[in-house]
Amino acid sequence: MQRDNLLIFGVIIALAIAVAAPFIASSNPDGLESAFFGIFGAKDIHGSELNEEAAGAAEEQVTEITGNTFSFAAPFPDYSIEGLSKMGEALAVAIGTLLVLAVAFGLGRAFSRTE
Repeated sequence: MQRDNLLIFGVIIALAIAVAAPFIASSNPDGLESAFFGIFGAKDIHGSELNEEAAGAAEEQVTEITGNTFSFAAPFPDYSIEGLSKMGEALAVAIGTLLVLAVAFGLGRAFSRTE
């Protein structure tokens, strides 16, 4: 029974972090997207203001150079559910967390049975 309690406690901790993340995360973009827009002049490297017109032009320029026109519709664009503001973000991250945990649990069970 102790193993089951540990598993349940781990899921609760993961969900608590997932639900809290949208409320404590920075609203300023960072990482690859921010660097991309900074390199192409759509935003200042250290700023958070994005020039939407320059951002669109940068994306078009890269598409023209690379020829990559691949795109897909994300199930939760920008980690959010439209119309629910911060609660939509928390719900989207919680759903994603549960899906990842379910896949990991399923793979763990599948591989532990093969000997």
